[in-house]
Amino acid sequence: MNNRNWLKGLGITMIATTLFLTGCENGDAEKTDTEEQTENVEEEGKEVKIESNEGKPQHEQLIKVMMRPEADYLNDETLTVYEQDIKKYDQTNQLITNDSITLLIGDYGYYDPVWGSLDCSAVIINGTDSSIKDLSFQVSIEDSDKVIPEKVFLDSTVQELTKAQLGNFLPNTGVPIVLSFPEENATGADKNGKKINTNNLKIHIKNIQYKTVD
Repeated sequence: MNNRNWLKGLGITMIATTLFLTGCENGDAEKTDTEEQTENVEEEGKEVKIESNEGKPQHEQLIKVMMRPEADYLNDETLTVYEQDIKKYDQTNQLITNDSITLLIGDYGYYDPVWGSLDCSAVIINGTDSSIKDLSFQVSIEDSDKVIPEKVFLDSTVQELTKAQLGNFLPNTGVPIVLSFPEENATGADKNGKKINTNNLKIHIKNIQYKTVD
Protein backbone atom coordinates (compact mmCIF):
# COMPACT_ATOMS: atom_id res chain seq x y z
CA MET A 1 0.00 0.00 0.00
CA ASN A 2 2.80 2.38 0.95
CA ASN A 3 4.65 1.46 -2.24
CA ARG A 4 1.52 2.21 -4.29
CA ASN A 5 1.10 5.65 -2.64
CA TRP A 6 4.80 6.38 -3.20
CA LEU A 7 4.52 5.50 -6.88
CA LYS A 8 1.38 7.58 -7.19
CA GLY A 9 3.14 10.53 -5.58
CA LEU A 10 6.13 10.06 -7.88
CA GLY A 11 3.82 10.01 -10.90
CA ILE A 12 2.15 13.25 -9.84
CA THR A 13 5.53 14.87 -9.27
CA MET A 14 6.77 13.80 -12.74
CA ILE A 15 3.61 15.13 -14.37
CA ALA A 16 3.98 18.45 -12.56
CA THR A 17 7.64 18.67 -13.55
CA THR A 18 6.80 17.90 -17.18
CA LEU A 19 4.13 20.59 -17.24
CA PHE A 20 6.52 23.09 -15.68
CA LEU A 21 9.28 22.36 -18.19
CA THR A 22 6.81 22.50 -21.08
CA GLY A 23 5.63 25.86 -19.84
CA CYS A 24 9.22 27.12 -19.71
CA GLU A 25 9.88 25.91 -23.25
CA ASN A 26 6.74 27.64 -24.51
CA GLY A 27 7.76 30.76 -22.66
CA ASP A 28 11.21 30.66 -24.24
CA ALA A 29 9.65 30.14 -27.68
CA GLU A 30 7.31 33.09 -27.15
CA LYS A 31 10.24 35.18 -25.95
CA THR A 32 12.26 34.25 -29.07
CA ASP A 33 9.32 35.09 -31.34
CA THR A 34 8.91 38.44 -29.59
CA GLU A 35 12.62 39.23 -29.96
CA GLU A 36 12.53 38.35 -33.67
CA GLN A 37 9.48 40.56 -34.18
CA THR A 38 11.24 43.40 -32.35
CA GLU A 39 14.31 42.98 -34.56
CA ASN A 40 12.09 43.14 -37.65
CA VAL A 41 10.47 46.34 -36.43
CA GLU A 42 13.87 47.87 -35.70
CA GLU A 43 15.09 46.85 -39.16
CA GLU A 44 12.25 48.80 -40.77
CA GLY A 45 13.19 52.01 -38.94
CA LYS A 46 11.16 55.07 -39.80
CA GLU A 47 9.99 56.65 -43.05
CA VAL A 48 11.44 60.06 -43.83
CA LYS A 49 10.15 62.65 -46.31
CA ILE A 50 12.09 65.76 -47.37
CA GLU A 51 10.37 68.27 -49.63
CA SER A 52 13.58 69.76 -51.05
CA ASN A 53 17.16 70.71 -50.24
CA GLU A 54 16.69 74.36 -51.13
CA GLY A 55 18.05 76.63 -48.39
CA LYS A 56 19.34 73.75 -46.25
CA PRO A 57 22.81 74.10 -44.68
CA GLN A 58 25.71 72.19 -46.20
CA HIS A 59 29.07 70.98 -44.99
CA GLU A 60 32.22 69.52 -46.51
CA GLN A 61 32.56 65.79 -45.99
CA LEU A 62 34.95 63.02 -47.00
CA ILE A 63 32.84 60.47 -48.89
CA LYS A 64 33.19 56.89 -50.03
CA VAL A 65 31.57 55.81 -53.30
CA MET A 66 30.75 52.14 -53.84
CA MET A 67 29.73 50.10 -56.86
CA ARG A 68 26.06 49.09 -56.80
CA PRO A 69 25.32 45.44 -55.88
CA GLU A 70 23.76 44.60 -59.26
CA ALA A 71 27.02 45.42 -61.08
CA ASP A 72 27.29 41.85 -62.38
CA TYR A 73 24.08 42.37 -64.36
CA LEU A 74 24.96 45.73 -65.93
CA ASN A 75 26.02 46.17 -69.54
CA ASP A 76 29.59 47.25 -70.23
CA GLU A 77 28.64 50.83 -71.15
CA THR A 78 26.77 51.46 -67.88
CA LEU A 79 29.48 49.78 -65.85
CA THR A 80 32.11 52.03 -67.44
CA VAL A 81 30.06 55.14 -66.62
CA TYR A 82 29.70 54.02 -63.00
CA GLU A 83 33.41 53.24 -62.68
CA GLN A 84 34.33 56.68 -64.01
CA ASP A 85 32.15 58.46 -61.46
CA ILE A 86 33.41 56.27 -58.63
CA LYS A 87 36.96 57.17 -59.61
CA LYS A 88 36.02 60.85 -59.72
CA TYR A 89 34.37 61.08 -56.29
CA ASP A 90 35.56 58.19 -54.12
CA GLN A 91 37.62 59.33 -51.10
CA THR A 92 37.18 63.02 -51.90
CA ASN A 93 35.84 65.91 -49.85
CA GLN A 94 32.52 67.16 -51.20
CA LEU A 95 29.93 69.73 -50.19
CA ILE A 96 26.82 67.82 -49.13
CA THR A 97 23.45 68.86 -47.66
CA ASN A 98 23.01 68.28 -43.93
CA ASP A 99 20.71 65.39 -42.98
CA SER A 100 19.54 64.76 -46.54
CA ILE A 101 20.40 63.20 -49.88
CA THR A 102 22.84 64.98 -52.19
CA LEU A 103 23.41 64.46 -55.92
CA LEU A 104 26.87 64.98 -57.39
CA ILE A 105 26.88 65.28 -61.19
CA GLY A 106 29.05 62.78 -63.03
CA ASP A 107 30.96 63.06 -66.30
CA TYR A 108 28.50 61.25 -68.57
CA GLY A 109 25.92 63.32 -70.45
CA TYR A 110 24.10 62.36 -73.64
CA TYR A 111 21.02 63.40 -75.58
CA ASP A 112 19.33 60.29 -76.97
CA PRO A 113 17.08 61.18 -79.94
CA VAL A 114 15.65 57.67 -80.18
CA TRP A 115 14.18 57.77 -76.68
CA GLY A 116 13.84 61.54 -76.63
CA SER A 117 15.71 61.98 -73.38
CA LEU A 118 18.72 63.62 -71.83
CA ASP A 119 20.75 61.16 -69.76
CA CYS A 120 23.43 62.05 -67.26
CA SER A 121 25.33 60.22 -64.58
CA ALA A 122 25.42 61.20 -60.94
CA VAL A 123 26.38 59.91 -57.52
CA ILE A 124 23.76 59.71 -54.75
CA ILE A 125 25.22 60.65 -51.36
CA ASN A 126 23.67 59.61 -48.06
CA GLY A 127 24.19 62.71 -45.92
CA THR A 128 22.05 61.45 -43.03
CA ASP A 129 23.23 59.85 -39.80
CA SER A 130 21.51 56.49 -40.55
CA SER A 131 21.76 53.69 -43.05
CA ILE A 132 18.85 53.98 -45.48
CA LYS A 133 16.84 51.93 -47.99
CA ASP A 134 13.81 52.27 -50.28
CA LEU A 135 15.04 55.65 -51.54
CA SER A 136 13.05 57.62 -54.12
CA PHE A 137 13.16 61.24 -55.30
CA GLN A 138 12.45 63.66 -58.13
CA VAL A 139 15.04 65.62 -60.09
CA SER A 140 14.87 68.62 -62.40
CA ILE A 141 17.38 70.44 -64.60
CA GLU A 142 17.79 74.15 -63.94
CA ASP A 143 17.20 76.16 -67.14
CA SER A 144 16.67 72.92 -69.06
CA ASP A 145 15.79 74.90 -72.19
CA LYS A 146 19.39 76.17 -72.35
CA VAL A 147 21.10 72.78 -72.35
CA ILE A 148 20.21 72.17 -76.01
CA PRO A 149 18.73 75.06 -78.01
CA GLU A 150 14.98 74.74 -78.64
CA LYS A 151 14.61 71.68 -76.41
CA VAL A 152 13.00 71.45 -72.98
CA PHE A 153 13.50 68.53 -70.60
CA LEU A 154 10.94 67.57 -67.98
CA ASP A 155 11.37 66.51 -64.37
CA SER A 156 12.25 62.89 -63.74
CA THR A 157 11.23 60.55 -60.92
CA VAL A 158 13.64 57.98 -59.58
CA GLN A 159 11.51 55.09 -58.39
CA GLU A 160 12.17 53.39 -55.08
CA LEU A 161 15.70 52.05 -54.86
CA THR A 162 15.73 49.01 -52.59
CA LYS A 163 18.49 47.64 -50.41
CA ALA A 164 19.24 45.13 -53.18
CA GLN A 165 20.03 48.09 -55.47
CA LEU A 166 21.73 50.37 -52.95
CA GLY A 167 23.50 47.80 -50.83
CA ASN A 168 24.30 48.74 -47.24
CA PHE A 169 23.83 52.48 -47.81
CA LEU A 170 25.75 53.93 -44.87
CA PRO A 171 26.11 57.61 -43.89
CA ASN A 172 28.62 59.60 -45.97
CA THR A 173 28.69 56.98 -48.71
CA GLY A 174 27.53 57.19 -52.31
CA VAL A 175 26.39 55.01 -55.19
CA PRO A 176 26.39 55.86 -58.93
CA ILE A 177 23.24 56.26 -61.00
CA VAL A 178 22.19 57.40 -64.48
CA LEU A 179 19.35 59.94 -64.52
CA SER A 180 17.06 60.26 -67.53
CA PHE A 181 15.07 63.44 -68.29
CA PRO A 182 12.32 63.07 -70.92
CA GLU A 183 12.16 65.66 -73.68
CA GLU A 184 9.00 67.72 -73.87
CA ASN A 185 7.16 67.22 -77.17
CA ALA A 186 9.84 64.96 -78.60
CA THR A 187 9.41 64.58 -82.36
CA GLY A 188 12.11 62.06 -83.16
CA ALA A 189 13.28 64.33 -85.97
CA ASP A 190 16.87 64.29 -84.73
CA LYS A 191 18.79 61.33 -86.02
CA ASN A 192 22.08 61.83 -84.25
CA GLY A 193 22.82 61.75 -80.54
CA LYS A 194 24.68 64.55 -78.81
CA LYS A 195 27.21 64.51 -76.01
CA ILE A 196 26.41 66.90 -73.18
CA ASN A 197 28.97 68.78 -71.12
CA THR A 198 27.79 67.97 -67.60
CA ASN A 199 29.76 70.92 -66.21
CA ASN A 200 26.92 73.06 -67.57
CA LEU A 201 24.22 71.04 -65.80
CA LYS A 202 22.69 72.01 -62.48
CA ILE A 203 20.25 69.48 -61.08
CA HIS A 204 17.80 70.01 -58.23
CA ILE A 205 16.48 67.18 -56.07
CA LYS A 206 13.11 67.19 -54.30
CA ASN A 207 10.38 64.96 -52.85
CA ILE A 208 12.98 62.73 -51.22
CA GLN A 209 11.64 59.66 -49.41
CA TYR A 210 13.47 56.82 -47.70
CA LYS A 211 13.39 54.46 -44.73
CA THR A 212 16.06 54.37 -42.07
CA VAL A 213 17.69 51.07 -41.13
CA ASP A 214 18.40 50.84 -37.39
